[in-house]
Amino acid sequence: EAHNLKRFRRDFEGETQIAFPEPLVDLTSREVLVEKFVEGEPMLNFVKKEDEFHRRKDREELASIGLKTVMKMIFLNDFIHADLHPGNMIVDRNKSVRGQPLRIHMIDCGLTVELGERDHVNMVKILGSLIKRDGYAAGKLMVDTAKKCQATELDVELFCRGIDKIVEDDEDNNFLESVGDYITDICYLACKHKVKLEAAFINAALACEIMEGLAASLYPEMRVQQVALPLVLKAEMMHGLKGLPAAKLWMGS
Repeated sequence: EAHNLKRFRRDFEGETQIAFPEPLVDLTSREVLVEKFVEGEPMLNFVKKEDEFHRRKDREELASIGLKTVMKMIFLNDFIHADLHPGNMIVDRNKSVRGQPLRIHMIDCGLTVELGERDHVNMVKILGSLIKRDGYAAGKLMVDTAKKCQATELDVELFCRGIDKIVEDDEDNNFLESVGDYITDICYLACKHKVKLEAAFINAALACEIMEGLAASLYPEMRVQQVALPLVLKAEMMHGLKGLPAAKLWMGS
């Protein structure tokens, strides 16, 4: 966990609204982790109520901070906190910065997901296609990147068409607005057509789902797509990906 904290602190160095506890390496052993104490208020307090101490504006800002942080973990850093829930987030104000903006401390970083370059590229391609509303391309990528696939050519075609239909039927939303429904339908199609889904895609999608749910609790009107899309495009550029279709890109407000 101390190693994970050091990695997260490096990945988000210079950020003023997201932080991770500092591990005290000289006092840490295999049996005991020692880190600096973090003062603040549980995120759960902001989720449960809106009052003079937990204003709507603050709730909306926290939703934005948390969502941007997780999207960066997934699409840019390839190092994801795998135990995301309000109990592992502490809120305070960063008094070292002008205006004392809200800040989220993410704690309990023992569980993480790191895909590796190959799987990360594949995940960016798949999620990028889903976010851009090209379900057929996303389905084809899921099949092409699977390490073992017992599906026949007909099964592959039906699977890809099924993913495309899921996207087309969801006219008012986007993958990141309703991850849970998408994953359920995709897993059903995968089982039906004998397509093996890579764990990398599922793990990243679940992290999206958890943060989407938290963001929706704080800020129901928030459009996840608007936060995620710039990071997806940046990740594609980072990996030198070209030609991912954007013709069906959802542009809702």
